Amino acid sequence: MRKSIWQKDAGQLKFENLSEKMSTDVLIIGGGITGITTAYNFIDEKHSIILLEADKFLTGATCKSTGKLTYLQDLKYQDIYNVFDFDTAKLYYEAQKDAIRLVKKIVKDNDIECNLTKTEAVTFTKDNKEIKKFDKEEEILNLLGVKYYINSTNIKDEDIKRMILVKNTYVFNPVKYLKGLLKAIKKSSNIKTYENSRVTKIKKEDNYYVAYANGQEVKAKKIVVACSYPFFTIPGFIPFKTYMEKSYITATKVDETKDICGITSNYPTISFRYHNDKNDNYFIYLNNSSKICDKLNYKKNYDECVNKAKDITGKTPNYKWTNMDVVTNDFMPLIGRISEEDKNAFIATGYNTWGMTNGTIAGKILYDLIRDRKNKYEKVFDPTRSMNIIKFKNFLTNTMLSNTKAYTFNLIKKNPSWYKDKACVTKVDGKRVGVYFDKDGNKHTVSNICPHLKCFLTFNEVDKTWDCPCHGSRFDIDGNVVKGPACYSIKIDEAK
Repeated sequence: MRKSIWQKDAGQLKFENLSEKMSTDVLIIGGGITGITTAYNFIDEKHSIILLEADKFLTGATCKSTGKLTYLQDLKYQDIYNVFDFDTAKLYYEAQKDAIRLVKKIVKDNDIECNLTKTEAVTFTKDNKEIKKFDKEEEILNLLGVKYYINSTNIKDEDIKRMILVKNTYVFNPVKYLKGLLKAIKKSSNIKTYENSRVTKIKKEDNYYVAYANGQEVKAKKIVVACSYPFFTIPGFIPFKTYMEKSYITATKVDETKDICGITSNYPTISFRYHNDKNDNYFIYLNNSSKICDKLNYKKNYDECVNKAKDITGKTPNYKWTNMDVVTNDFMPLIGRISEEDKNAFIATGYNTWGMTNGTIAGKILYDLIRDRKNKYEKVFDPTRSMNIIKFKNFLTNTMLSNTKAYTFNLIKKNPSWYKDKACVTKVDGKRVGVYFDKDGNKHTVSNICPHLKCFLTFNEVDKTWDCPCHGSRFDIDGNVVKGPACYSIKIDEAK
């Protein structure tokens, strides 16, 4: 699989695999920015903490992001205003600003070298139809008291019809940042960290929870599910509140950098930023974003992103990778108690492609809730918040129709033209299977049904994986889980 530019900085931090039965005050499941930040907040406190990562640390969704820390997030505030109200949009804005302040403080307190750089951030469009939306966003920004500009000396493109720019945002290297937090956590006496420890089930017993990983049990008084997409459906009903979006990203060496990052207001998204790494400068470019049920020809998507980056820079990208984001139907993250009945079970997901700030503020919210403290953001991010007509409409369009589309496509057209002779979907003994032929002609046969919620899988020619176009699970050619929410393999003798 392709690696992001950040993963070259992961280094050799060593963590054990969970190998024995344990108990703890708080169990945190997921070693991305949310889980690590939550654990970091408990350093040297009385609570005992266990942090479990399904794979290796510094390989997940956080480490495949573009690494932006900004409160100007496309036209987010009018989206929130339209679904909720101005007060909710204001609290979301304040949460993003607080998250940036928290990152800056953590970097300073721990002397973390993570290429934290102050930069301009711009939202722009080349579509005249978007101009009215910019008028609305400016109206809300004025009410929020945000100082913004409508042009930039760092962008010269006559095709741009409108832009909004702010000057006090940041970019950073998320892997170096998390690496600094993990080093601090490792020195703490009350926090234990384990990798390659995938949780497959959680059970509630009396006044504690039992999580199962690597054939072991972990008992916890309180539990935090901070993996990018939860591996369970009930409680929380996350598959009904969200959908998945996939993006393609490149990093190309360039002669110089500029202190600006940007994103388009309309879909599919285009996003860019610059990165200075010692003596090397990079232009990081994201495009071809779509719901994961769309654009299933992965090689074509990669090629289009690479070719566009070459058009901009005149050079072949040095890195290319993909990332998936959980997007909510009401534009607000889901952070807090999973349900009203489970007061000691918490969740954090649905960051709507803005994981660096939302994952950071989630770590603070969860820390406060676990300690039974009030947090000013707990109500607006509450995962149990009520439905309204706009949310229901988005649920029908983004979730139900998308999943139905993916299921129907793979049912009717199980062997699209781009599979060629490299992969096929067929039936063996009445069961639907996926077959891949490697470069040596060896045959790899797996179940073609995702064990999460039984969607059919699509072959990813670039990464050599079987991918779920409904909820984003991924499996290698031999059926092993590469990415959740699925917990079980699709090996023929093990498929569930």
